[in-house]
Amino acid sequence: MLDRKQHQEEVHDFLQKHFLSNHWEFALPNGSGNETYFAYGNEHAYFVKLGVQITRYQAMASLGLTPQVLVSGNLEDGTSILIQPFISGKKLSRKDYRIHLEQIAAMINKTHHSAEIKRILPEIASDLYSVVGLESLTRIQQRWEHYKAQVPEVADFVDESLADLAQIVQSFTGTGLVASHNDICNDNWLVSPEGQLYLIDLESMTLDDPASDIGATLWWYYPPKLRQRFLEIVGYASDEPFRDRMRVRIAMHCLSILLPRAQSFDRFDSNAFGRSLIDFRAILAGRENPQGYND
Repeated sequence: MLDRKQHQEEVHDFLQKHFLSNHWEFALPNGSGNETYFAYGNEHAYFVKLGVQITRYQAMASLGLTPQVLVSGNLEDGTSILIQPFISGKKLSRKDYRIHLEQIAAMINKTHHSAEIKRILPEIASDLYSVVGLESLTRIQQRWEHYKAQVPEVADFVDESLADLAQIVQSFTGTGLVASHNDICNDNWLVSPEGQLYLIDLESMTLDDPASDIGATLWWYYPPKLRQRFLEIVGYASDEPFRDRMRVRIAMHCLSILLPRAQSFDRFDSNAFGRSLIDFRAILAGRENPQGYND
């Protein structure tokens, strides 16, 4: 079992070295991603993240899209460490998404088309939407194979759905990959008390189909009447191929988030898995977000 405090002593020494304070207190954030800490010392609060791709945080921070990178480096075993200021903010509600529609769309546009961010993401073999879509689907299928024996009551449904999605993805046409965040959700937006928005948790970023980010954002957080305005700002046309790709990528993401990520503290809940497929089932059936758009 992974230890969420595996490197805490080394993190203490790293902070002491760079911020010249002998006394530090630590707290663990909620969540199940990489090893992270809230660190308090030197009359300041910091956010500490381990095992991340530092260059993508630096690139996003240089554009004002994620909090500033104060210090970065590596621990003795080679694990990367990143220190950012602690932002006393909140995650976005659906109401916040509507309030900040223009800013969110503009930030996604800036992320997608940044030459600097694209440059530091891993190279890919093909620019085709079909190829990157199938690669993403294959990764989800591989993770699913580890857990499907634990949920036999829905295993056939998920297997058949993945096979159907694979056939649709193979029919995608076109090219034009962007620097995609690939995990757009309310947990990964942070708004400061001053109203500054930040996009956080960049571990899933890849060169990918823009339909991945845009589809998830629209389906989960914006009712149909607001979608055209969002698309105008973010810079994508709502044509039939794009709508089809958004639907498929949403379905893939709805399943992906239910499966534990490698090198994370995620846990697979076999008892809740079937019920948690509600979003996956809805998007496959062409329905709107079952949770609605008001809160």
